[in-house]
Parts: sequence; structure tokens; C-alpha cells
Amino acid sequence: MLSRVSRTAMIDQLGQEYVTVARGRGVPESTIVRRHVLRGAMTVTLTYGGLLVPGLLVSTVLVETAFGVNGLGQLLQYSVTVKDFPVVQALTLLTVAVFVLANLVVDLLAPLADPRVRLGAVS
Repeated sequence: MLSRVSRTAMIDQLGQEYVTVARGRGVPESTIVRRHVLRGAMTVTLTYGGLLVPGLLVSTVLVETAFGVNGLGQLLQYSVTVKDFPVVQALTLLTVAVFVLANLVVDLLAPLADPRVRLGAVS
């Protein structure tokens, strides 16, 4: 799914007016893709990738149950079954912390990927 989002973002950026202008000026295609298209598409890819990370952690419950692997997912399932609420709360807090950390990393990397995004800018 991440590759589909990346591909769609790249195609969208290739159709932008500034890419057409760069081609008209004779800029090599590799430079256009690397400096303009890839940087513009990276923001969308980073955002989607940041949302995938917590989803992968949450989906461990299904994967570990299906394949019988011991881990956090199976611990969460067992804790819910026996009503061990402190463990459930701790694993929920861990999931929330991973979600917040992933979003923080994405927000901090966004200005590096696309210079139009600035830290501290109010819209």
C-alpha cells in the first residue's frame, strides 16, 4: 500500500506546472525527479508511513493469534481474557506512545522532505 501511495504522489508531482517549466528549461530528467518530484512526493509518503507504524503494532494481536507466536499481541489478548487491567492499560499506553512518537517523527521530517513545509508556520 505504501508503494501505491508513493507512486500516486510521484505521478501527481510529475503533472505539476513547475516540472513542465523545468523540462522546458532543459533540466535533465534525473535532476527533475530527484530534486523536485521526489521531494514533493516524500511528504505524502512520510505521512502515510507514519500512520502505518502504529497500525503494525496493533495488528500484532491478529498475527500472533493466527500463527500462535508469543508476543505483545498475545499478551494483550490473554490479559483481556483474564481481566488483567493493569497489563491492558500498559499495552494501550505503549500503543498510544508509539502512535504519538511516529507522528512526531513525521512532523519533524516533513520540513526536510519538502522545503515548502516550515516548522512553526501558522496557516
